[in-house]
Amino acid sequence: MQDTISKVVFMGAPSTGKSTICKRAAEFYKTQKVDEYGRTYWEQNQHQRRLSPEQLLHIAQEHIAIEERAIVAANQFLFVDTNPLTTWHFALDYHGSSLPELSALADQCKARYDYWFLCDTDIPFEDTWERSGAVKQASFQRFIRTEMDRRGIHYHVLSGSVERRLEQIQQILNPVLDTLV
Repeated sequence: MQDTISKVVFMGAPSTGKSTICKRAAEFYKTQKVDEYGRTYWEQNQHQRRLSPEQLLHIAQEHIAIEERAIVAANQFLFVDTNPLTTWHFALDYHGSSLPELSALADQCKARYDYWFLCDTDIPFEDTWERSGAVKQASFQRFIRTEMDRRGIHYHVLSGSVERRLEQIQQILNPVLDTLV
């Protein structure tokens, strides 16, 4: 059954709407979603706005474990808010390097997800306490896009309102449903 579920991941810098669109897509397709474990973990465990390399590895491992548990109850798609590639990026940003195990998990991401969506920065930036500002958002977005291009990951850019983004997702995913009927 899990082999018939397509994993859909949402990427993007902070405050690009990943969590919102992940939730809305899961609701629309009546399936499971995986929230960003790293955000919750960071909020509860950060020290001076940083995590250790070991904590970052834990985030990536636990995020994957949550995906594996959620896929069992998924219906055709599993929507995922970010992935270990993002956690690897935070390791580079915090420490200038990554534990080899985290780098390996980031390397496995290309094959792990069937559909990749990059959430654009064209929505208002919400500068909450856990975010690092609009300048950091822009540099993170450039890094994510460049890294996905470097790794040969095929992705679709989502832009506009939540409703418009959901329409863009439907344009990509609805034909997949047609092949299953």
